Amino acid sequence: MNVAVLGLWHLGSVTATCVAAAGHQVVAWDPDATIVEALSAGTPPVGEPGLAALVAAQLASGRLSLTVDRAKAVRGAEVVWVAFDTPVDADDRADVDSVVNSVVRSFPHLADGVVLVSSQLPAGTVRRLEREWPNCSGGRRVAFAASPENLRLGKAIDVFTHPDRVVVDVRSEDDRRRLTELFAPITSSIEWMLVESAEMTKHAVNAFLAMSVAYINELAGLCEQVGADAKEVERGLKTEQRIGPRAYLSPGRAFVGGTLARDVQFSARARTQA
Repeated sequence: MNVAVLGLWHLGSVTATCVAAAGHQVVAWDPDATIVEALSAGTPPVGEPGLAALVAAQLASGRLSLTVDRAKAVRGAEVVWVAFDTPVDADDRADVDSVVNSVVRSFPHLADGVVLVSSQLPAGTVRRLEREWPNCSGGRRVAFAASPENLRLGKAIDVFTHPDRVVVDVRSEDDRRRLTELFAPITSSIEWMLVESAEMTKHAVNAFLAMSVAYINELAGLCEQVGADAKEVERGLKTEQRIGPRAYLSPGRAFVGGTLARDVQFSARARTQA
């Protein structure tokens, strides 16, 4: 399958490389020539373990190519995978428009296929792109879908290639078949749902994790007051079958910024817009 990946920071470089390693033909694009040149020389933009070696292997295999030419990247692609790391300002506010506008600027060059959004963006973004598309379609059939990113810094390759599951939305059975083919070499464990449900699932997961961090830190304060050991309480929670050992329940610093805070903000925004 011919796949274009847009964006080559952490999410994009991992996505492009792992999709190529899965056997697809990948052309990855970024507007920053410095990033493209460095990645072409085997130096990823972030220090993700194993990524440099995997990039080198996929470039050598010919399954991965990198470019600053947007039209070249998306021309003939059956799936255009939007994998920008959403920019944030000094107050950690996400610049959603910059990602959406970059995707829209790709519209004139798209062939028939699927635009798959994995960038961290608020629920409703796919519908926003769908509203923009008729102005540029020219009779081409392009579908829009989302598969929210689930990377973890330091474990990104393993998480991408061995996911617990992937969440994917579709509007039609034809789109479902195409995305099944895309993910087939990676996983058969796909949670299919409505577009907006997939977008909201990402917010829900990170908001739940953020709540877990806040909860355990509040609990740690109570432990100090009554003379309990918060780490022992953590062990008691994680050995409870309904909670589990991987829960975000380790007393420590409060969460700030990053994906957790951003999805809490996106969820709050969705409530105010309802």
